[in-house]
Amino acid sequence: MSKKELVSKTAAAAKDELLRLAEESMSVSCHAVPVWHIPGFYFDTAGHQAAKKLMEADAQAAYVTALAYRLTGRQDYADKAVELLQGWASINRELADKDGPLVSAYLGSGFLQAAEWLTGYQGWNLEDRDSFIHWITTVLLPEWDRIPLRNNWWSWSLYAQLLLYRFLDDQAGFAEEVAHLKEHIDFSLSLTGFIPEETLRGTNSIWYHYFALAPLTAATKQVLDYTGEDLFRWTSPSGNTIKKALDTLLYYANGRAGEWPYEKGQNVPDPLSSQTWPLDLYEAMSNIFKDPEYDQFVSPYRPIIGNRNKSSGYFQSYAWVFPELL
Repeated sequence: MSKKELVSKTAAAAKDELLRLAEESMSVSCHAVPVWHIPGFYFDTAGHQAAKKLMEADAQAAYVTALAYRLTGRQDYADKAVELLQGWASINRELADKDGPLVSAYLGSGFLQAAEWLTGYQGWNLEDRDSFIHWITTVLLPEWDRIPLRNNWWSWSLYAQLLLYRFLDDQAGFAEEVAHLKEHIDFSLSLTGFIPEETLRGTNSIWYHYFALAPLTAATKQVLDYTGEDLFRWTSPSGNTIKKALDTLLYYANGRAGEWPYEKGQNVPDPLSSQTWPLDLYEAMSNIFKDPEYDQFVSPYRPIIGNRNKSSGYFQSYAWVFPELL
């Protein structure tokens, strides 16, 4: 089988899984609440997971139905996605507790991608679209803006804001976040490829490197698609590059977690599957960099679907879900 045929077969299998999920999602009802309380994960793990599950279910359903609409043109998929976006826009008025800003960024990014795919759909009338924009910009955006300019939290904030400003076609807002993204690449990464703040995460350090690089690379892809500027191959003033960070993470994630130079006993997926991290990240990056090591790492597990939250079964976040179809 030629490489072109193999790529086509993989994409077809990914599409089949997407459509299966889209059909399942047609029965999902909106779980929005007026005040969405999301306690800190390390302070109230059970409460955090229960609260997060409300938007996890709806973000997944909106994402897969909107993408299925984009690929098939079926209006019933689009209508379901619109229903879920409008449900949150009409009901939710406030985020509360410690993890609200972060969770709303990495799940809200799924809503924003769905909204982008619905652009031009006549079934999403102007009034409802404006209502969604009002919710995002008055409830979620202020929370993203107050995220400290550091670690994976800021990576997710930048990604969510770039998605928003692209959806709004706000070139000035987008350009401002691009400048912040460059600063983040310069200050958060290191010449060795490690992310210094994420090395302090104990036995979850490798996970947090992934959780910072997934939105960082997804934000970089937004910049490439919207403006043509290629930050994937950019060297920051301090000499940092995204590629070096990706190469460093892959070295340890690909069977060498025991060599991690920080705390031992790292929590990494075992065994790997099409729905575990960091395969989603490296499938997307294999298409960007054409690096044979990335391709070799992911190829046994294709089609890559996306990282699942083990506690809920829903997608953990929305940087690289269904990377082969994007």
